[in-house]
Amino acid sequence: MLQRVVKKWKKLAIAPGNSSKKLLQKTHGVPKGFLAVCVGEETERFVIPTTYLHHHAFRVLLGEAEEEFGFRQEGVLRMPCEVAAFERTLEMVQRLKKQLFCWGSSGR
Repeated sequence: MLQRVVKKWKKLAIAPGNSSKKLLQKTHGVPKGFLAVCVGEETERFVIPTTYLHHHAFRVLLGEAEEEFGFRQEGVLRMPCEVAAFERTLEMVQRLKKQLFCWGSSGR
């Protein structure tokens, strides 16, 4: 489901009639496997690994973004939450990823 959401968002973002030049300017420098998102009313920009989108917390945020903005967003994906809450979510997911990596690599 998440892959469909991201694919559909990408297609709509670069579709004719959308400001694709603006999209390219704003997402310039985003490496493969990452996604640029803008968070909160301040529209603070974050570049996150796309693997984070599989985490339950990000699924909830994507659902809220769909409800508030729909799929027809121009430019980077907008997340309708406070920057501080998004940063806490990022920290939590990063900690969990590190724990899983360390746990998985200790058995060698």
